[in-house]
Amino acid sequence: MRSTLRALAVGALLFTGTALHAAPAEAAAMRPPGGGEACTYSVSADGMTGTGICKNIGNHTIEVSFTIVCGWSPDLSSGWMALAPGESDGARGTCGGTGVGSIVAHVRDL
Repeated sequence: MRSTLRALAVGALLFTGTALHAAPAEAAAMRPPGGGEACTYSVSADGMTGTGICKNIGNHTIEVSFTIVCGWSPDLSSGWMALAPGESDGARGTCGGTGVGSIVAHVRDL
């Protein structure tokens, strides 16, 4: 009985370790804004609406998306937007409940 439990524990540990290292290729390419992007974030005076804008100041096309983290309400996420060098784009969303907690930009290189 003890050896069976030990074998199950080792198997679960190995499975868990393997699962933690598996990640989709899309997630691996995603990164926070760096030196090639100029991103700004703002929250309305009432704290309910958040806006994120990024400008591509680099020399290659990127994609950007935004997540507006809402307090007690579901978070808001934009789709991916392609930005050629010199272009800018953004997203705006209104949270319910306690309002905007934070705004996060995600970037991936194309």
